[in-house]
Amino acid sequence: MVHAARAHLTRRFGKGVEALLWETHGYPLPDVDAIAKTIAAIRAGLPDDPPGSTDLGAALVVLQAARLDMDRLETELIDAVREAGLDWAAIAAVLELPDAAAAEERHARLRSRLDAPVAQVRAPRLSGTGPAEGERRSERRP
Repeated sequence: MVHAARAHLTRRFGKGVEALLWETHGYPLPDVDAIAKTIAAIRAGLPDDPPGSTDLGAALVVLQAARLDMDRLETELIDAVREAGLDWAAIAAVLELPDAAAAEERHARLRSRLDAPVAQVRAPRLSGTGPAEGERRSERRP
């Protein structure tokens, strides 16, 4: 579902180089950009082409994927800084949490999300001339 949401938002809001990367290499808009472009379209209030329910739903799906990615990244960073010697009190201070216990609780909550399925964004194939032989654009998965 995340792949379909990214594809939809890229086709809908990708312009210029973004559209070219999608058409030639199947590379979608970065999640944050896709969400921001959806918000901008909503706020622009264009009467002739307003965002529809598919756009809105796709943006919410992409937001959830981005949040999961950030949670995973935060978990990995906390693990790394702990390995480097930072204690829970220092982590709590930097993250503006009340105390070391709150930092440990946050880490445990984030760690529990590591088993959630991930929708990876495929790196662009910039060396080729387009889709692989026999691969139609509508069948590509970003």
